[in-house]
Amino acid sequence: MVTRVDGRPSAATAVPSAAARAEGAPSVATGYGLRTSPPSPGDVDNRVVVTLFEDLQCPACKQFEAIFGDAVVTLRADPDVIVEYRMISFLDGASSNRYSSRATNASACVAEATATGGDWSTWLRYHTMLYDRQPAEGGAGHDDATLAELALDAGSTDVRDCITANTYGAWVRAGTQDALAGITGTPTVTINGRTVELSTPEALISAVEQAGG
Repeated sequence: MVTRVDGRPSAATAVPSAAARAEGAPSVATGYGLRTSPPSPGDVDNRVVVTLFEDLQCPACKQFEAIFGDAVVTLRADPDVIVEYRMISFLDGASSNRYSSRATNASACVAEATATGGDWSTWLRYHTMLYDRQPAEGGAGHDDATLAELALDAGSTDVRDCITANTYGAWVRAGTQDALAGITGTPTVTINGRTVELSTPEALISAVEQAGG
């Protein structure tokens, strides 16, 4: 199940549109995505691309991470697979302080501060922490100071200025609009651009193996 754009649970079947390069994107981004796998050693990259569309305010995304997290770790360790995160922010209305957009911007700030050398471990810790401490819907989400403190706890350098300036806000908005042109809600998983329905972590591994076959 996913959290729909209209807030109701539904299965996602649409194929998302291709991401274009957005002005103001973090240098570590690929289009609107954050590819947490190392670059291919060859000139041509034929790896399977697994894209996870998530909103940090989305309870169903938190549940997905809890259930499928170990399988995603396995995929990230596979040299034939790229795991890409598309962090979007359509749930600003579920908090009183636009938490979804601000958390997504904070996530981009941490990525830019820590992953330019290809090491995504700090960003992944931050990603996990934001789900572990996900605010309840309907109230105020974490303020900018708390988002910055959590980044430090995850091992990032100080990204307070980046967070308070909403440095990647335009990129977040454009990426959200791009994603919602092709998906119905979050979480949505695509493999090589095709949306897949997954019931178990084993099904995710199997689908990726078949795509790479």
